[in-house]
Amino acid sequence: MPPHLPEGGKTLVYFTVDGHDVKLDYYLPPNASGNLPAIIYYHGGGMTAGSRRGFGFPHWLYNHCQQNNYIFISADYRLCHPTTALDQIEDAKALFRFLASDEFQNSLPQNTTLDTTRIAVTGFSAGAYSARAACIYATPKPAVLLTGYGSAGDWLLDHWTTGRPPTSIASMVNLDEVPKLLADKTVVSDDMPEDGKGMMTNRFALTVRWELDGTFLDGCLGRPGLGAQLNQLKYAQRAAAIPEDLKPAFLQLHVTREHPPAVFVHGTADDVVPDQESVNHYEQLKRLGVKTELLLVEGGQHGLMDFSQGFPPKPAKGSVEAYNRGLEFVDEVFGR
Repeated sequence: MPPHLPEGGKTLVYFTVDGHDVKLDYYLPPNASGNLPAIIYYHGGGMTAGSRRGFGFPHWLYNHCQQNNYIFISADYRLCHPTTALDQIEDAKALFRFLASDEFQNSLPQNTTLDTTRIAVTGFSAGAYSARAACIYATPKPAVLLTGYGSAGDWLLDHWTTGRPPTSIASMVNLDEVPKLLADKTVVSDDMPEDGKGMMTNRFALTVRWELDGTFLDGCLGRPGLGAQLNQLKYAQRAAAIPEDLKPAFLQLHVTREHPPAVFVHGTADDVVPDQESVNHYEQLKRLGVKTELLLVEGGQHGLMDFSQGFPPKPAKGSVEAYNRGLEFVDEVFGR
């Protein structure tokens, strides 16, 4: 395990496609026994980069699992280009099938099982896409959703269909490498560098390029011209104009009363994923009568970290309280 990760994790392949293995790590709580709930973590990375073992690893979420006798699961998923968001939906479905299978249950120690009726799914930034997809398409369905500054609450916003100035994290990459990245058709589901430091590789340049050009939807769905097509229409007209084969990828179109309870944490100054994504999903669920909470962190930027004091950054003001309430929400759904 890289040095920033907790010890004791076990790695499993939960899905193999075209010879490519997609993996998860799971961590048991101390003295695990009985039929235990679980919390799944999906990493961020702009849909194109990131890893289940990257430096975004949420130790606060892992610690909560350790303290409350939950299994903690950190899962990879196939990254956009050459695969698409539709493939990430299939990976989310595959993960939940695997967790309900004898293969996973048999990997656990004797006298320990996973309670498949009490699985929370969490996603941060782009990882919220997989988490939200699980709530709509997976079987068994997650019991509860928690997102942090999460994408895919509304992919029809102007934010995703128009080009815009560089965001606060655009400087992390070298855009000159984009042609090389686009030419590479290797399927990727773990973007952690071999040096073990866990920082995102330059694949994230794809996301930055797409955001600058207004082609984020084109890149994530493998459909050139999609963003421009939708951008010609008023917001209210866009859903009807989505090609039928791509409609499953626009998750907000498929939210129903069967959606699990959900809690959303988001900063109001987020220029990477606008807080409107969380607001829209929250309002959808509220109209449907689904238990939900929206926890906005005033002035919080993407990642909910404060870099003004230098590095390493500190949590943004109000973010710890918001996450603690989010964890309470999960505990309440679990019946704790």
